[in-house]
Amino acid sequence: MRSFILIALLMAFIPLNAVKANSGSNGTPSLFNLVETFDPEIDASGKVVKSPDLNDKIRQGMRHLLVRLTGDHAILRSEEGKAFVADAKAWLTSYYFEPRKEEGVTVGQNLVLVFDRQRMLKAFQTGQILIWPLSERPETLVYGSFVQAGSILKLNPETLSYRPDIEFRAYPGLLALPLDFPEGNQGWIYPLAGGAGSSDIQERLIESASQYLLTFQVTKSNSQQYELQWRVYSASGTELFSGQQQGAQLPALMEAMFDRLMANYSYGYRQNASVLGVATLGINQVASAEQLIELESYLVAQKPTIHQVSLNSIKGQRAEFEVVYQGRYESLVALFSRIDNARLLSESALTGKVELKLRGLAERPETQLIDLSKEYETNLREER
Repeated sequence: MRSFILIALLMAFIPLNAVKANSGSNGTPSLFNLVETFDPEIDASGKVVKSPDLNDKIRQGMRHLLVRLTGDHAILRSEEGKAFVADAKAWLTSYYFEPRKEEGVTVGQNLVLVFDRQRMLKAFQTGQILIWPLSERPETLVYGSFVQAGSILKLNPETLSYRPDIEFRAYPGLLALPLDFPEGNQGWIYPLAGGAGSSDIQERLIESASQYLLTFQVTKSNSQQYELQWRVYSASGTELFSGQQQGAQLPALMEAMFDRLMANYSYGYRQNASVLGVATLGINQVASAEQLIELESYLVAQKPTIHQVSLNSIKGQRAEFEVVYQGRYESLVALFSRIDNARLLSESALTGKVELKLRGLAERPETQLIDLSKEYETNLREER
């Protein structure tokens, strides 16, 4: 029983870059891993007219990555952003291809790009580029509808599964925008002026635990043109912003809508937050998994100074964390020094490395001084 509990506790420390690049919407993919389609262009007769170019796709992936990380398309117009795109391949740690499937049937090919998280964080710090952390991204409850020839289709995950022509979730997934969908089809909310009362909006958001509600409607005309109307509401039921667009390409209209959402969601954070940095925190003389859990919980709670915490390694009684923070490095060191029963061994502003030692181990029974890394590895083998 003790081994099972320990492995369950330690699994909470798996760093973001250990998660598969193509994790689904219920997973927590790394911000630095993304998936691009890698399909040829085909004409009406089914003939391939253009094959995808790997280097072009990698540069496209970098553009998507920069917008995803910052929440701001302006990064693509900056000199720093242009330099990242021009040298996109140099920032990769790996890439690979995988089949794209729908209901078990291969319908195309994806290119999975894994960018170097550590190097890019340091480059962003040097270039004074602010990252919009996952922890700051609100969830949006989505009510979508599609109108054609007088009939209306409510767009939930079930209906989208058999209508790939109006599937829209891939792009917000690429931007790392969390979405939620209502259960059932009753009481659907449409983007009509004065159509939904603030109390209805509040109730739906409370039920879903989302922070915002998006309602949109796509209307397809006989001339194959699309019209997209949409509105966004806050948790108080107040309409925040809206839009209306027309065009022949539905994906472009949907992408413009989600770009607007992303820009509005991230604006306040970008205005108020400082530039993010990354530091490595070594904790020596860790005596138990419970103590490790407490340390991680303390670090995660130190907002807004600390944005993200990842456990990089456990070796013997030493644990090493990667900490993404905002503000002055000296303030971060002072925060680390306030950890209960901890003593500062060393720190370097040049390398961003801080070493702490935990006190009070002489009072613990020898049986509690376990080698966490060996027990962790043993339990991993047992789980497999």
